[in-house]
Amino acid sequence: MPVVLWRHFYHITHRDNLRNIFRYGILSWHCAHQRGLTASDISDPQVQERRNRIEPVFRRSIHEYAPLYFNPKNPMLFRRRELQEELVILEVSPDVLRYNQHIFTDGNAAAATTTFSTNREIIAASEDALRAEWWTALPDGKRRRCAEVLIFPSVTPRFITNAICANQGSASAINWTCPVSVIVDTSFFF
Repeated sequence: MPVVLWRHFYHITHRDNLRNIFRYGILSWHCAHQRGLTASDISDPQVQERRNRIEPVFRRSIHEYAPLYFNPKNPMLFRRRELQEELVILEVSPDVLRYNQHIFTDGNAAAATTTFSTNREIIAASEDALRAEWWTALPDGKRRRCAEVLIFPSVTPRFITNAICANQGSASAINWTCPVSVIVDTSFFF
């Protein structure tokens, strides 16, 4: 999968969550859980605990933002590779940035060394890790490969352009729930 930064952002979710996502949007972790809209949570509880902190730009909890990745083929997806048959990568238009407050991170927002900024140039330091086939040989590659754009307060469904699955069986299982194109592309998965 050749990575073209800024063409799309990505959100990784379980297919059981699609109905609510296409009804309410990609919500923040806090909002989705508070409203009981997460049918299957694929997040790592330890990472979520580290994300339970205040970001330095707008002084909100990281859990108040809808998280999107620049490259979905990252350590988080690798950790959940046993679920790839059930996972969906939602492709999000960068137009979402024009309509929502947002913050860029140069790595995983849960990491203590991650920098937050409204300036998109912050991503430049992470571009090698974001474009590489594998991040493991790069300095700080694991953290940088998970660079994010955090959207406040949510990503409305109109910005979701495609749903990407690992195989045709997964695509068939979700086709009826998706009002967007369902694409089978194994290069997005492990």
